[in-house]
Amino acid sequence: MKLLPSRGGVALLVCTWFVAAAQAQTETKAYARRSPVVEAVQKVKASIVCIKVTRSSGAKETAGTGVIVDERGILITNRHVVGNNRNVVVRLHDGAELNGEVTVAETRFDLAIVRIVTEKKLQALELAPVADLMVGESVIAVGHPYGYVNTVSTGIVSALGREITLPSGDVLNGLIQTDASINPGNSGGPLLNINGELIGINVALREGAQGIAFAINAGMVKHVLGKHMSAVKVAGVSHGLKVSEKILGETGDRQRVVVAETQGADLKSGDEILMVGSRQVGNSFDMERALWDKRAGETVELKVLRAGQIMTVGLTLERGQGGAGTFAEAAPPTGNGTASPAASYVSVPSSRR
Repeated sequence: MKLLPSRGGVALLVCTWFVAAAQAQTETKAYARRSPVVEAVQKVKASIVCIKVTRSSGAKETAGTGVIVDERGILITNRHVVGNNRNVVVRLHDGAELNGEVTVAETRFDLAIVRIVTEKKLQALELAPVADLMVGESVIAVGHPYGYVNTVSTGIVSALGREITLPSGDVLNGLIQTDASINPGNSGGPLLNINGELIGINVALREGAQGIAFAINAGMVKHVLGKHMSAVKVAGVSHGLKVSEKILGETGDRQRVVVAETQGADLKSGDEILMVGSRQVGNSFDMERALWDKRAGETVELKVLRAGQIMTVGLTLERGQGGAGTFAEAAPPTGNGTASPAASYVSVPSSRR
C-alpha cells in the first residue's frame, strides 16, 4: 500500500525548505568586512605619531599628530602644534616615546619638520600626487582628537583650491576641503586617499560649522620638505637635475620622477627615474632623500626608463652651495587657490590632556 504524507507533513516539509533556502541566501549575501578603509588604515598606522608639547607657561600638556616621511626619523606636522618649542615628545604607534627636535617651523605654511633619533627603522608614509585629486573621492583622516589616539574618520573631498586666512594673519592656499570629522588633536595628521597615500595634512576647521575642514595639500608638503631637506641642505651635495612628477594611474606604482633638465652626460631630458642607488623614487622629495648619505664626487647609479627600456646610468654629485645642515626659509610656491568668502577659521588646536 502506497503511503502519502499528511497535509501537516507537507506543510512542515515546505516550511523546512523555505528556512533552509533563506539560510543559504543569507550565507551567500555575506559581505567581506575588510573594506578598502580598513586596508588603508592598516597600511599606514605605523607611520602616524602623537606629538606631545609641554608649554613653557606651565599650562597643561597638549597633543597633536604627526606623520613620518622618512624612515630615518623625519616627521611633518603643523607649525601651530609645536608652537615656539624646540623640543617635543614623539610617541610612536608601538607606544615608544622619543625626544623630538623641531628643525623647521614655517608659520606661513603652518608646517613644521621634526627629527627623532632611533635605532629602529621607521615606516614612512607615501606622499601622493595632487594633480589628479577628484572632488567627491573618498578620504580618511587619522589623528588624536581630544587625546583619543589613533581615531579614524572618513569623508570625501568637498572642494579643491580653497584659500583661508588664519587668526595669525597667515593665508593658506591650495587647500583641500573635506567633510571628514576633524577635531582638536587632529592637527598635523594625515588626510589619506582610499589607497592609503597622503594627500594632505589636516590643518583647520571653520568655526561654528560642521563638516567643513581643510588640509594642506601634499604638493605643498613636498615643496617645504624639498627646500628644507634637500640633498644640499642635509648632505652638502648637488645632483644638478631639474625634475617634474608624472602620474601613471590611480593605483599601484603610479608616480614617476621625470628629468626636465640635466647637466649630466649620462642622463637625458625625459628619462623617468625609477631608483637612485638602492631607493625606489616616486616624487621629487624621494629624489632628495635618496642622496642624504652621499658625498660630493661620488657617482650614484640611477635606474631609469628611457624609450621603453630600463637602463642604468651614473650621476656624479657635486659640492652644493650653502653647505650641509643649513635650513633656509622656503619661498612660497605660486598659489592657484580660489578665495573663500569671508569667514572665521581656526587652526585645529592640539588637545589638552
